[in-house]
Amino acid sequence: MQESIPVNELKVGMHVTIPGSWFKHPFIRSQFVLNSQRDIEKMMNWGLTRVSVEDPVSDIPRAVSHDSFPEASREPETAEAMPPDLMEALHERGIAPESRAAAVKACSKMAMKRLMENTPDEEMISAAKTGFYEVIDCILEEDHLNHYLLAIRDYDAYTYSHSVNVGVLSLLVARRYFGHSDRHDLRELGIGFFLHDLGKIRIRPDVIMKEGLLTDEEMMEMRRHPLYGFDILKETNQLTTECKLIVLEHHEREDGRGYPYGLYGGEIHEYARICALVDMYDALTSDRPYRQRLFPFQALNLIRRKLADRTQKELFENLVLVLGEN
Repeated sequence: MQESIPVNELKVGMHVTIPGSWFKHPFIRSQFVLNSQRDIEKMMNWGLTRVSVEDPVSDIPRAVSHDSFPEASREPETAEAMPPDLMEALHERGIAPESRAAAVKACSKMAMKRLMENTPDEEMISAAKTGFYEVIDCILEEDHLNHYLLAIRDYDAYTYSHSVNVGVLSLLVARRYFGHSDRHDLRELGIGFFLHDLGKIRIRPDVIMKEGLLTDEEMMEMRRHPLYGFDILKETNQLTTECKLIVLEHHEREDGRGYPYGLYGGEIHEYARICALVDMYDALTSDRPYRQRLFPFQALNLIRRKLADRTQKELFENLVLVLGEN
């Protein structure tokens, strides 16, 4: 049951619907859960006065109304994952786009670093999710940041730097690939893109940073990280099913030679296929302990020769367009 109430009476955790006649954004759903006070402030800044709310008397956060997202649950109150002053730079009016892009990258990297250097629990995943919503909103709402976001790249081998690179570029590719379709909630998917390598926190650092080829035993351990990441997200029960599938399937390959399950082509979720493509590109264009990075055109040529089906080719074309435009 829905009821229309004033925006200034909203509370964190409410499931709101913005009137379609007033607001329509091609990449952010008009129905969503208020995850922080900042979400309410944004609507007030838009000039919105009333919204529809499900069970407005309840303070319990509810999952987004979407059949594919049955596992999302309430968020505990927790400290912010990113410093408030850095978060303010994301929303400060008049700030130069290159400075805002730098703030986006810094916020993302700080959140990933906190997760990767600790044992993420429900509270930490919740805090990171809230912070990433802010980052993702900024990326989706401000097209002029794209050039600067892709220009600011970390080429080191640290997992959290790679995760931020892949998170940003995957989000931009997904936005171009899906166009104005309202079937895809990029705000939620973006979190899956950023957290795709979360499972590496359960892999020994000497294996991740090893110079030279991994032994068979080390390779088997490394190939468990998608499962580890999926388990962490399942245990903390903070993200949607599709976010978990991005984490679980981002190393599956079209020819069935990927891991952890050896899925083929269409068996791999399309969101995971986006992440897999960008993950491969970023890995090839970043320094690794066992090799130097490739130039972008070298990496793209190498990937192009491995394309197996129409969907993968279409995703590749969108990746090239995003890179070419920025």
